[in-house]
Parts: sequence; structure tokens; C-alpha cells
Amino acid sequence: MPVITIIGSINVDMVTRAERVPNAGETVQAKAFEVGWGGKGANQAVATARLSRSKETLKSESDITVRMIGAVGRDVFGPQVVKSMEEDGINMQGVEVLEGQETGTATILVEDSTGENRILVTPGANFALGYSEVDYGDIAIFQLESPMDVVLRHISRANSSGAHVIFNPAPAVQLPDPVYQEIGTLIVNESEAAALLDLPEGSVTATSDLSSIAAKFIAKGADKIIITLGGDGVFYQTRHQSKAGGNGTLKPAKKAKVVDTTAAGDTFIGAYAVRIASHIAESSPTQVNPNILKEVMDDAIAFAIQASAKTVERAGAQKTIPWLSELEAA
Repeated sequence: MPVITIIGSINVDMVTRAERVPNAGETVQAKAFEVGWGGKGANQAVATARLSRSKETLKSESDITVRMIGAVGRDVFGPQVVKSMEEDGINMQGVEVLEGQETGTATILVEDSTGENRILVTPGANFALGYSEVDYGDIAIFQLESPMDVVLRHISRANSSGAHVIFNPAPAVQLPDPVYQEIGTLIVNESEAAALLDLPEGSVTATSDLSSIAAKFIAKGADKIIITLGGDGVFYQTRHQSKAGGNGTLKPAKKAKVVDTTAAGDTFIGAYAVRIASHIAESSPTQVNPNILKEVMDDAIAFAIQASAKTVERAGAQKTIPWLSELEAA
């Protein structure tokens, strides 16, 4: 049974919805406010768990084991979010409950007119997470809402252990070049791609020379690069494609009525990981890792696009992430 380990943030999401986001010094009447669970790491773990089984399936019957490594505070929120994620079938034994720390929070403003969001994160216990030895399993997923040094150390160990490393460097900051050589799949959106390559803001779009942009990441050492483009689809390129002199592949987006994009990226990553894990289970690791075939990438990305399209049609964050049965019924 494949094992997917997610190392990252666990937050309380405080979501305010309004027709539009206020300008500086302006007050706008909001439509709704709610509190839920989130954090990029937690969302990716929930997506991985839900998209590997139906809602009606007992966690003991899932084809994939999902483990979360992170930290929450010993406050009113910490035990609640841990319990909620356990109910989704996630092994939470690797989550520390820290004295004197508050569970991380995210203040999310959702603009109803566009469905776009703006997020302010207070790390709390996430930034108190220390390094400890972990069995990473078959796939290890990382983001950057935990301390950079801890994340990079885990990435190095996960890669050395033979796990396929999926890295979503968000919030995007400059990375030391050696880390790229330890990444199996790098997943970024347009703004993250620009920030990592020190390009002007807004310079990476669906009309850019995405093959050249991807080639820069591959030259640094990444084996596969995925650039999500929102409504314009998803672009990917692999080291194998580059060596063969070919360009990357642009997959179209699935049509959806966009209500809220908050958890779309995390859903995409979780869905991608589930499909890659399934292919690992069906083949020997040497057949799949590190040179995942184009057919496998196409299948994994198509599934991830379908899952994230379902997510954006609902209001909220973690609660919008679909179960596998919802996609099968669509």
C-alpha cells in the first residue's frame, strides 16, 4: 500500500466574503464570515485522503495511507483540527501539540465578484516545528509555511530515502540551487514561478514561453515542473522531454463556475500525488521514479485538474475539497 507523507502547515482559516476587497482606508460591508480548517499542508493532506477513497469508505479500506507531520498549539483550535483531519482518514500521530504556542491562522478575504482570494498567514505553531526523523514512505509533499531550514532538511532526507518529492514552494522565496536536484516534481503557479526565477511580477502567463521557463527549473536540477495557470490550464515539462529536445505540454482547464479559489492549488497537489502513488503501486519504483512516463503525467494532471475544478465551484477552504466518489459521479 503506497504511503504519502505531508510535512507542512496546519491552520485555522478565518474567511470573510465580500462583493469586493476594500481599498486602503475604506470599509466594505461583508456578506459572510466563517471559521474552518486549513493551511497548505493540511489542505494537501485532506485532498490526498479524500481523493484516494469515497466518503463512505472506511479509512482502513483506503488504498493509500496518508500521514501528516506538523504542529498545532495547545489552544482551543489545535485538538479540533487534529480530530477533523483524523475523521478524514489521515494519520495524525506525527503532529505535535506545542505548549505555549498558538495554532497557525489564515485570514482569508474572498471577493465574490471574481472568486479570487487574498490571504494573510500568522504561522504560530507552524514556525515552531522542529526537525525529527521521519519515514517518508513513497511520496513526500512539502510547502513553505513551515521553517525553511526544517523543510529543506526534510526534502534532502526524503529524496535520499527514495521517496518521490513533491514541492510547492509557497509562499515563494528564493531557494538555494542544490535543493532543486532533490525535487521529483516542482509545482508552482505563475506568480511563484516568476518569484523563484527572480522575474518581474506578472511576467509568467499562459502566453509566455513556458518551455523556456520550465527549462530554467530543470537546468537547476528539478526532474519535473508543473506550472498551474488558473483558467488557462496547466503546463508541464519533464527532464526526459527536455533531453529529447521536445517542448512541454499544455493541458486545458476544465470549465467550472468559479466561486472560491482558496483550496484549488492544494487540491491539485493532493490529487496529483494520489495518481502518482497509484502508478507507483502498479509498477516497480524503478519504472516510475524518477522518469515518470508522459502517459502517467497526463493521467495525474488530468485527474488533478478535474479535482481542483470541483473545488472552485464551492465556497470555503478545506471543506470544499471533494471526495473521489464525487468525481466519479460527475
